Amino acid sequence: MNNYFDIHSHVLWGMDDGAQDLQTSVELCDIAADSGTGTLFLTPHLMYWENAEYLYDKREYKFERLLEILEEEEIPLDIKKGFEILCDDDIFDIKYFKPYTLCGSRYALIEFDFFKPTYEDVNSWCDYLKAFGIVPVIAHPERYEFFLNDYSAIDKLSEKGNLFQINSGSAAGMFGDEVRDFAVRMINYGFADFVGSDAHDMRIRNTDMEFCFENYPDVINEEVMRRALLLNPLKIINDEQIKVNRLGYFAEI
Repeated sequence: MNNYFDIHSHVLWGMDDGAQDLQTSVELCDIAADSGTGTLFLTPHLMYWENAEYLYDKREYKFERLLEILEEEEIPLDIKKGFEILCDDDIFDIKYFKPYTLCGSRYALIEFDFFKPTYEDVNSWCDYLKAFGIVPVIAHPERYEFFLNDYSAIDKLSEKGNLFQINSGSAAGMFGDEVRDFAVRMINYGFADFVGSDAHDMRIRNTDMEFCFENYPDVINEEVMRRALLLNPLKIINDEQIKVNRLGYFAEI
């Protein structure tokens, strides 16, 4: 599968705990292009809403600068804008989300603290976003403690129209056996709506998703991967409705 879409990365330099300089950003883009990624979403962390407008302006400037360099160096990679929004109860004070969604679409990439939230917390945050016409895309669900402890939370959030993005390294064992098994289950039974590298650096968590795919189990649902890597990201870019195809209840499979 060539020219797939990576919808989650921290490649834009000096924005968060990802790439710390412009050269690293360019190298990560080069790695992505060389390993089969055709389109890379740049999704720096948005953790504090009081800084949101500043981060937006900073992202706009750095995005345009990186785009210029990719064209100058003829790196064949299309880049798109977004943020990874940290959700907690502060989100209830926000009324306008569109500048911070993926490509300015209805879809927003969101995350939470890995250990503190409950299903009730996450459900309330997602419901609040949906009230403003936003479709939550939950980043790396395979890494949250409350999902790992209660598989039915995936079913309940899915039934309410929330989508899921798994990290490419998870099903390859990057985060341990429990996370790997959870991620593989999500792929094989239609719960992986998107895949992203969640790239942060040049070492282990880089933009080479192809290397991760080579370390996946032999039996992987290729149709789910095709939707996650090609079809669904295109629907984000075109701001079209995404229809899911779950192959059973996650907690019962």
